[in-house]
Amino acid sequence: MPLLRRLLTSALVMVVASALCVCAAFASARPLVAQRYHPRLAIVHPALAPVTRLAPGDRAQRTVDLRYIGKGQLSLVVLRVRGLSRVALGAASEGLRLKIERCSARWTKSRRGYACRGAHSVVLGTVAVGSKQPFRLDHLTARGGRTDRLLLTLSLPLQAGNSLQGLHAKAVYAFTGA
Repeated sequence: MPLLRRLLTSALVMVVASALCVCAAFASARPLVAQRYHPRLAIVHPALAPVTRLAPGDRAQRTVDLRYIGKGQLSLVVLRVRGLSRVALGAASEGLRLKIERCSARWTKSRRGYACRGAHSVVLGTVAVGSKQPFRLDHLTARGGRTDRLLLTLSLPLQAGNSLQGLHAKAVYAFTGA
């Protein structure tokens, strides 16, 4: 019996040692599922020039370049605007409005605003800036190694009236890719 016990113990030790070797081999091996690499989103103009003295019916335009660094493609890009939800400027009916357009070429500035000399598309239709919801951006390339040239148009509707006169707020734009 002691011989049988020794044989079973040594067999058990061999099984455990083999299992540890197999686990170590799987831990150091590459995953069986291919990894997909997504690009990172970089904003070329991190600080936008402030918009001042915006009267009802006026608009202000700023350009921003979204650069995608890396390989692959982002499936979704959203914009969050914070800082206006508790201020009258962020009101849904009379508050600030935002529209974003994309141009395949650089935006050129003229006396009347900006012009696109390439393929033009609307990335975000006119929306109330004070919304707490993230805005989904459409018609972007979102591919690694590419750049989307955007034009942000901030406007105040005609019906805003005098109730917003003299008000000011700081808005924080955050572009996020997934």
